[in-house]
Amino acid sequence: MRAPGLAPARTGGSLRSTPSRVRTPGLSPVRGAGSLRSTTVIRLEGLRREFGDVVAVDQLDLEIAAGEIYGLIGPNGAGKTTTIRLACGLLTPTAGRVLIEGVDVGREPERAHQFIGYLSDSFAVYEDLRVWEYLDYFARAYRLPPAAVPRRIDEVIALVGLEVKREELTRGLSRGMRQRLGVARAIIHGPRVLWLDEPASGLDPKARIDLRAVLRGLRDAGTTIVVSSHILAELDGFCTSIGIMEQGRLVRSGTVAAMAGRPADTRVVRLAWADGGEPRARARLATHPGVADVAARGSEAIFRLAGGDAEMAALLADLVTAGVPVVFFGEIRESIEDVYMRISGHRVM
Repeated sequence: MRAPGLAPARTGGSLRSTPSRVRTPGLSPVRGAGSLRSTTVIRLEGLRREFGDVVAVDQLDLEIAAGEIYGLIGPNGAGKTTTIRLACGLLTPTAGRVLIEGVDVGREPERAHQFIGYLSDSFAVYEDLRVWEYLDYFARAYRLPPAAVPRRIDEVIALVGLEVKREELTRGLSRGMRQRLGVARAIIHGPRVLWLDEPASGLDPKARIDLRAVLRGLRDAGTTIVVSSHILAELDGFCTSIGIMEQGRLVRSGTVAAMAGRPADTRVVRLAWADGGEPRARARLATHPGVADVAARGSEAIFRLAGGDAEMAALLADLVTAGVPVVFFGEIRESIEDVYMRISGHRVM
């Protein structure tokens, strides 16, 4: 197969140009000089994009640290896709700039693209190619050393769980398997950052679960991931941080715990007890160190507890030792949907 000089423009969601200096990748993503200087991998500064009279992205400032799974959420028309395309260099900002690993995407696109993987919300595949041939095409388009291509194809196929589909034509893949192939194509050159635009759209529940597992594996291998979605349940318990967009603006950004208004070292706990347990439960909660803001009603109480797993275990042991008939004890986590509904103004352009 003839190796193309540049990755085809937007074919399969690929970037318009291909880095001329891509290192031989392993399972770990490519590391740039910027990773040694700072943990901030992605920096958007004063980003603005206008389409005629419409301001799709308005003065967006954002920093994302290495190893994050960052969820960009908001209604359709909030500016999520435009933001991602600006960050990948597929659109030119009206104002502002994007830095990936300290490299200005606008000024040095080919250098920046070695750090970027991108999967659009809908992408095409070459249906007359087998799975490994499709990946081989893009590996060579990214100018990976020819001797390294077969090994890298094996690595990404294993990473996304496509081993049994390796020899199949792409036209025969299900929607879920195509998404896996799209992720494999996006990481074939070992990028430090992976941008995913509505990756779970159209997937069945099993395929969504599988995709989340793949993305967690990539994060464990060192990839920083930004994923957009307007379906909040897809991101719950998955993202390390989130940003809420409305009308082209970033309304809030941070960890779910921070947006919920509680310190990182404090947990909200629910305790329930069987009949006759209320007096002992109230007494222990009133005297146990780290317990605060107790709200008891009926046969349960909700309260704040300072500390982590060790403090949770110590309190539970204390309650049981004191003879409290515990029937439920656990942390209450505010979901991404809860945070969004409380913070968002639910505005669209």
